[in-house]
Amino acid sequence: MKHKVDPLQSGLFDPERNHFSRVGYNRLQQGWQGIFRRSLLAVMPVEELGESFSSDTGRRTKELYSMAGLLVIAEMRNWTSAEAAEAYMFDLSVQYALNVGHHAVELSSRTVERYQRLFREKELAQDVFERVTQALIEEFEIEVDKQRLDSTHLFSNMANLTRTQLMRVCVRRFLIQLKRHWNREYAQLDGAFRDRCMVSEKRAFSQKASESQPRVELRQQAAEDLLLLIDRFAGHERIVNMTSYQAMVRVFQEQCEVVGEKVTLRKKPGGRTMQNPSDPDATYDGHKGKGYQVQMAETCNPDNPVQLITCAIPQTAADDDGEALAPVVAHLEAADLKPKELLADTLYGSDRNQQLCESKDIELLAPVRGPKPKKGLPPITDVQKRLAARREMEQTDEWKQRYKLRAGIEGTHSGAKRKVEVGKLRVRGKPSVSNVVLLKLTGWNIFRAAAAMMRKGKRPIKGQKATSTRDILVWLTTFGLRLLDLTGLLHPQRPHPMPAPTLLAA
Repeated sequence: MKHKVDPLQSGLFDPERNHFSRVGYNRLQQGWQGIFRRSLLAVMPVEELGESFSSDTGRRTKELYSMAGLLVIAEMRNWTSAEAAEAYMFDLSVQYALNVGHHAVELSSRTVERYQRLFREKELAQDVFERVTQALIEEFEIEVDKQRLDSTHLFSNMANLTRTQLMRVCVRRFLIQLKRHWNREYAQLDGAFRDRCMVSEKRAFSQKASESQPRVELRQQAAEDLLLLIDRFAGHERIVNMTSYQAMVRVFQEQCEVVGEKVTLRKKPGGRTMQNPSDPDATYDGHKGKGYQVQMAETCNPDNPVQLITCAIPQTAADDDGEALAPVVAHLEAADLKPKELLADTLYGSDRNQQLCESKDIELLAPVRGPKPKKGLPPITDVQKRLAARREMEQTDEWKQRYKLRAGIEGTHSGAKRKVEVGKLRVRGKPSVSNVVLLKLTGWNIFRAAAAMMRKGKRPIKGQKATSTRDILVWLTTFGLRLLDLTGLLHPQRPHPMPAPTLLAA
């Protein structure tokens, strides 16, 4: 059964005030907890989350606003599901941020994991990121006319395998599943073959099996074992549908080829290849390595009190940065955050991207991508003339001064990897990686907004402060002293401040 309440609802007397000193309470209101409770809790996607629950039947669920908010806080603090449940029950600052009180609060890690699964299946992380970012932009009056764009590399929770290890792990995973579900077919395999392939994890991840066997022979043997199993069970209707069998087929097609009757390894298998069967979505980039990346656009107007990430698009590592500019511009335009000036590095500086930005009334400041023309050859085509004009513009001091702001996004990448640990994730697979990355970058924006508020010592901007018992007593005392002062009882020697009453005529 759904359970939703007004996220901004609070009592006349603020019970949280009694648990903190005045300095601590003010710090709480001006920190990320106050921002979350005041401005962000109300924008959580509870309607979409509530579609998984009945409105009148079933057991009463946890309060949806607080659960959606807890998932954001858990990723921004890099908590496990158990740590998130513990903080929900015992951390007063988290209870204040989620407006759940502190009496009879209970939560299990399995409930947290259930809501994480709902977030992932419904793809709510993108919605949360956009809503929170929009709320912070409005509250802090952020200018989005100038933005910068770049990507940063991410690692999922998988081992970094060599090509030999990759093939051997695929074979071993398949044999384990074959022995569990098709024991008769497993027993029919050659005993020496099984003993060689069913080695321990430590042996499978070693560089060589014996001192006398070179690494090249190990790689060749792993490729031949892979082909043997693929051919052996290719005609079995049900075994070919096993994910471990399909992983073997994919790895063999990407890493190996059959020349005549001999198996050989490809010299350049490319980046869009499986890197680990435990994470089949991860790919490879020759410069950054294995895993994923995220395209990030960030405001960079010097007049802003804080710079926020306005767009985040998770991708695999093999995706080209130059192809990412179009979807980033589309996301910014759909969110009504389109900039007038966009700064990016050379990988985004193709002529096609330049023409795209001009059609959207966006000025793209990026060095020209591609090799320079040979000296003495004048530009002939329209594309060559446009590129020549851009290269000439890049040499001016004005262009270099404007382009300096692009370097600031490198600090954002480094800070996000340290603060919200977006560089090394606990999950695998693109759906989970995308969900976690978007929630972590949402947390980064919240942290940046809180830092700006603490730095300037701002009071809460939106929402009304709950009245505490201390505030009421101070108000009553002040009112009583003022009343005594007006009647002259507090200072009899002073002239009476009130005019003398006049008698009415009979």
